[in-house]
Amino acid sequence: MPATNELPFSLSLTEGYIDQLLAAADWQESGSREAPHLPLMAAENAGHSAGYTRVWQALRHPSLDRMVHTRLIAGPVETQLLFVFGKPESTLPHLHLQFVQYPPTGFVYNVDFLPRVDPALEPEWFEQVFGPLRRPFRKATSDKQNSCAQAPQNPALAALMSPWGIASGQADQAEVQRVKPCIDAYLDHYCELINTDDWVPADKRQTAERDARHLQLFFADEMDPRAWNGVYRIVGEDAGRQIKSLFSTALN
Repeated sequence: MPATNELPFSLSLTEGYIDQLLAAADWQESGSREAPHLPLMAAENAGHSAGYTRVWQALRHPSLDRMVHTRLIAGPVETQLLFVFGKPESTLPHLHLQFVQYPPTGFVYNVDFLPRVDPALEPEWFEQVFGPLRRPFRKATSDKQNSCAQAPQNPALAALMSPWGIASGQADQAEVQRVKPCIDAYLDHYCELINTDDWVPADKRQTAERDARHLQLFFADEMDPRAWNGVYRIVGEDAGRQIKSLFSTALN
């Protein structure tokens, strides 16, 4: 276990990526690390913290909407969920990053960009967004030491994500360290995309309607019941649905 003055490895990684994203655009946080937007309490242990959700709103950005970080604590198990969302009427991809850390050295991780358009209709968009990910994706998934080389996917969720997602099976901290340069490459490219002015679609209304349907499906209990039931078990269903609303509802 880490010393009391050290952050859990999963949280340290996530906060490093948050700092990188904060440097890439102008943001305003609703709350702070010490007083987060949504403090989370343990459902079965009243008065005990089960983590928090922090929320940032993008300022003066034509395509970027919000960033949401949820930290869930269930005993020795740490879960970090980080999302960055483009505005509903833009085609900026959404970023999804997750780390789950459990003793003694167990890890599950995934990173992906959520598509905003149809690849058959917008092949240039897919090349711009995912082309630079080919090398880090192959580096991570071709190494047979890494569980992400053969991790099974939930087909229902996979249909809403991208083929470039890096997702592990049961991994460990050593694997995360090996794959971290590839995850870093995803975050570096996403920060470049944030500062690209190519995200205005021909039909803003249709894009926003598609995004609302997409996020409603992506965060539906039925898509990943094991994950959402786990959230409700840790923090209660009311708090879990507040988290879900922050993930699925635009601020701008």
